Amino acid sequence: MLSCAATAAQAQDSTPAPAAQTLQEQTPQVDLPTAVPASGSGEGASRGEVGIALGAFTLYPSLDVQVGYDTNVYATPAPTVGSMYTHVRPGLELRSDWIRHEVRVLANGGFGFYPAASSQNYQNYLFQFDGRLDIRNDFYATGMIAARRATEALGTPNTEFATAPTVVDTIPVEFNLYQRFNRFFYRAGAAGTRYWYYDNSIISAGGLPAASRDRVEYEQRIRLGYEVTEDLALWVAPSLQQRIYDIYINAAGQARDSVGWGLNFGATWTAGRKTKLEGFIGYQQLSYIADGSSTPATVFGLSGSWNGYEPLTIRPAISRTINESAYSAYQNFVSTTVGVDFTYEIHDAWTAVGGTSINAADYNPAAGVANTSPRTDYYWKASFGLQYSFRPQLSIGPLYEHTTGWTTDPSSGGPQYSRDQFSIRFVAKR
Repeated sequence: MLSCAATAAQAQDSTPAPAAQTLQEQTPQVDLPTAVPASGSGEGASRGEVGIALGAFTLYPSLDVQVGYDTNVYATPAPTVGSMYTHVRPGLELRSDWIRHEVRVLANGGFGFYPAASSQNYQNYLFQFDGRLDIRNDFYATGMIAARRATEALGTPNTEFATAPTVVDTIPVEFNLYQRFNRFFYRAGAAGTRYWYYDNSIISAGGLPAASRDRVEYEQRIRLGYEVTEDLALWVAPSLQQRIYDIYINAAGQARDSVGWGLNFGATWTAGRKTKLEGFIGYQQLSYIADGSSTPATVFGLSGSWNGYEPLTIRPAISRTINESAYSAYQNFVSTTVGVDFTYEIHDAWTAVGGTSINAADYNPAAGVANTSPRTDYYWKASFGLQYSFRPQLSIGPLYEHTTGWTTDPSSGGPQYSRDQFSIRFVAKR
């Protein structure tokens, strides 16, 4: 996901680079554009070569189309099935240009079509409303509400029990308060997300049916920080979490309601309009109410973008989190992703895009399940492409993507596949 410091015009230039893509796939429920910048700078968004002026608002429409071939559309060992595919991603972003306060409305879609594998077709969408209320120059509130439909693509964590992607609907709601006292600041927030799952295939014995995965997640957090310089801020962020399932005893006879807490220490470095990096390291523990078991984990993350060399923009994507498992034999998994994406302006109208990432999913056995050992699934992704811009609003070019999945316990049904995707990508924006 793009940093909230990015302008709306920059947001239209996002590429399907693998590090961010892996993060989105392994936690699709939080794959949402960040809420509007809480800058309080008193400057409206500038209109450049993209964007349509609508009074005190600017509209940013976009269309991203990929047409190509997938050598292993079901992400399985040999023999594999290939298929042509078309991915269509339309988007609209309406952003206010007010001196104070800010409002943004997003409407995005994602549609996939596989002529030789129609069970893999998908229709995703996102509707999001967010904004900032400036109470004073150093005191403001932000809020967000959204409705999102996503698919759990085959060949990603939590999908080996299905032959067609499971659909997940989410409604996230978030509210934050920010206040600054000289160099000290705090950001207090509360968030909740409602999940509904829908099976599109017969679920194997090792997977949980959709009804057993429906839940609500809550989080309360506060960030206390100090601005060492204008560019560098240090902070500490304690948090509380609650995960409550609709069905207290699921289809496997398990109770997975849990509570948790975390404590992160981090830093935010802003070195210009195009360079902003934020990283943290901390500890998280998830405790299960029914049996008192717990899962502790050291967590960390790094996000943002670096543009220290003008033609090159680098976006790191590092994350470690405790995720809910879709398998009956595993209570949860600790997901670790390390990757980097890049955009490089070669010359004039030519731009290179791509990156690489690796994701490790460490599964923890559920209490009381016999003959189940911890296992780790790995997913490596790499991509490289070229884009030729006819104008700043139009570009086209080839894109190659490779993914490999493997597991430490093949007998458990973990991933064992390799796939290649070749496509032509067309991007239009206004």
